[in-house]
Amino acid sequence: MNLLRSEWTKLRSVPRWLITLAIAAVLTVGVSLLAAASTNSNINEHPNFVTGPLGDPVSDAFSFAHQPVTGDVTLTVHVASLTPPPAAVDRGPSPIGKRIADTPFTGAAAGIMIKDGTRTGSSYVSVMLTANNGVRMQSDFAEDIAGSTSSGSRWLRLTRTGGTVTGEESADGSTWQMIGRLTPAALPAAAQIGFFTSSAPELFTSRGMGGSSIGAHPTRSSATFDSVTTAPPTTSVWQGDRVKMAIDEPPPGNGDDPEKRGEDIDAGPPLTENAGTYTLVGTGKVGPSAPDDDVVEASLLGVIAGLMALIAVGVLFGTSEYRRGLIRTTFTATPRRGRVLAAKAVVLGGVTFVLSLAALVTSFLAAVPILQEHGMAPPAFPTPSLTDGPVLRALLLTALFMTAVTVFALALGTLLRNSAAAITITITLIVLPVIAGTALPGTSPRWLMLTTLAGGLATQRAKPSTETLATPWSLIGPWAGIGVVCAYAVIGLGIAWWRLRRRDA
Repeated sequence: MNLLRSEWTKLRSVPRWLITLAIAAVLTVGVSLLAAASTNSNINEHPNFVTGPLGDPVSDAFSFAHQPVTGDVTLTVHVASLTPPPAAVDRGPSPIGKRIADTPFTGAAAGIMIKDGTRTGSSYVSVMLTANNGVRMQSDFAEDIAGSTSSGSRWLRLTRTGGTVTGEESADGSTWQMIGRLTPAALPAAAQIGFFTSSAPELFTSRGMGGSSIGAHPTRSSATFDSVTTAPPTTSVWQGDRVKMAIDEPPPGNGDDPEKRGEDIDAGPPLTENAGTYTLVGTGKVGPSAPDDDVVEASLLGVIAGLMALIAVGVLFGTSEYRRGLIRTTFTATPRRGRVLAAKAVVLGGVTFVLSLAALVTSFLAAVPILQEHGMAPPAFPTPSLTDGPVLRALLLTALFMTAVTVFALALGTLLRNSAAAITITITLIVLPVIAGTALPGTSPRWLMLTTLAGGLATQRAKPSTETLATPWSLIGPWAGIGVVCAYAVIGLGIAWWRLRRRDA
């Protein structure tokens, strides 16, 4: 305890260190506010921007054979076949880039649905057979329940009782297995029920040289349905319609021939019938469509600037006593040198964490309103709150990241006993990977982020990792990023401790 008190006294007794710590906080907040003021987004004004019943951005485009229904109802359908689009052809890395993997809300699907009319973004529940993810039950662009992993023909059943919808599946039409029960947010008694086909566009991302882009190739899938029955029975006929976004994607090509990409998806009716067997051709995606940009991350862009000052304090806290010869006095009073280094790390780490967290919370609270004024506002970007789990995680882990870097700088300064070299190396391990990672193509920067201090910048994101942004740290998750930086700090302290015991003061 006396050793901790002694190191705390050393830290607070040097005015320039206290001033530099204050500058670190000011830089963190100030640069974050400047970055927020220079941000612009018009996503909420885009014609294709649609929100679902839960208020989140969605994509809602598919072919729908439907008829009106009121009250309780059961629809049973046999999905005899689902023909997905041809596999994408590799056209080289530069014009298109890397294909983005499918999710439960992408790819080709055929199934049954009850929906609030045919307008985009309305409430629904669906049960479907997908090309790559088996049988799924989904609702309101958010809920997703996995059924069997079957990709062959399947019997599907959807039953609405009051406000609850039950989904079932069967291999033979006689033995049924329940998938789940869902309660849609805004499905009225008078709705549309029927069968549908969707075919999400293939998404490709290209990143490098300081930017990123996303390309979409629309696709078309077809499915055949038979044994279509409703209970109670209806006398209405099945009406085939295309639910569309405001601006359709460019028409998909014929197979994979680039010369035939002008074929119109709307050529011919989506629904045809022959002796009770229906063929439905569809294109488009039904699912969430939130932007990958992160309001929380955008409010913390001053972290790198603040780190520059913290690194200087960390290094000088470890080297200053060597320059003045005071380290001999310290080691005379405390012969166990490892305890001295540990006390320095605890004191500096504690001060840095508290200071960083205060600066980050201030940046977040001050920058978010500015970001919203510049377009990063609801509904595309829901207003984040300090009580949100992902927000708390981002703030705490980012403060820990800044602390771990500062402690690593202390360890490196103690090891090298050269302030200029230690500061240069620590800054280089952050700045150089960011510059190189921004310029490198594809996902190659991921390894830079997983092996250098720059990976800790991933802690700023409240959203999951993504391949669609230019920032290289967005390629990894926050826990991976903080793990790398903490490993640097622990290993650095271990090597410094080992070296400290074996060299002269």
